[in-house]
Amino acid sequence: MTARRLTPSLLLQLLVVASAAGARWRGEGTTRHLQSIILGRCAEYDALVNPDPRGRNCTAIWEAFKVVLVKDPCSVLPSDYDRFIDLSRHSIPRDKSLFWENNHLLVTSYSENGLRFLPLCSVLYGRIGDFLSWCRQENASGLDYQSCPTSEDCENNAVDSFWKRASMQYARESSGVISVMLNGSEPSGAYPVKGFFADFEIPYFQKDKITRIEIWVMHEIGKPKVEENCWKKRRVRNVNPDDSETSQGHPAWSKCSHVKPQRPAGALFFRPSMKSIANPSEYVQGES
Repeated sequence: MTARRLTPSLLLQLLVVASAAGARWRGEGTTRHLQSIILGRCAEYDALVNPDPRGRNCTAIWEAFKVVLVKDPCSVLPSDYDRFIDLSRHSIPRDKSLFWENNHLLVTSYSENGLRFLPLCSVLYGRIGDFLSWCRQENASGLDYQSCPTSEDCENNAVDSFWKRASMQYARESSGVISVMLNGSEPSGAYPVKGFFADFEIPYFQKDKITRIEIWVMHEIGKPKVEENCWKKRRVRNVNPDDSETSQGHPAWSKCSHVKPQRPAGALFFRPSMKSIANPSEYVQGES
């Protein structure tokens, strides 16, 4: 019997299998060089994106963030990030807030790095955590670089608690026209009944600061057609700070646009056409 030669590709496969076999949690492990990335993002934001005349103390922001890294990976609460949020929060320009569900990359592209809109991932505290993962080892003091818990593993995991706290703050500080971008190509529905927007953003809107909510139902090029748009009598209508379930409240808070994708010059292009209705207790309607 001839021995099989251990090629680089075979070695890589064996390492991947071994790593997966030893993973404790369902999520990605702690991002390598986490401290350097967070300090770098903070410094870049302060220097190039939104300079603070008083100067931001990025070291203090990191120190406030890292307190969760010594906690059990399933015992991190949103309130554990209070100090971090207090140090990194800043004002959000009126009419610039953009909320979303199930279309992170489209929102990031459309907002143009904060020039058109300022979604959560474009404010400092959101930018710091965007696309990162972190947690302590379950029974040790070091970071777990192999895997971290998700909501499927436990509710109070470090990353979900971070985004819950960040979402609450972002909603509280949003004002004027509130834009919401939903994914009409999502098989489970454009507006999740349970999700960050429904559970940790809508309830924290300051209704005296909001003049109107505009909802855009986007459809992805090349995806199977899903019957979810502004005309459909589904959960899209339930966006209201007074009562997210019955959509009863201020009559200026119901606008929706069904946006069909087009592809000029090889790029995704959308031109929303807003249509208002008088009674928000009715299903929100838009142009299809």
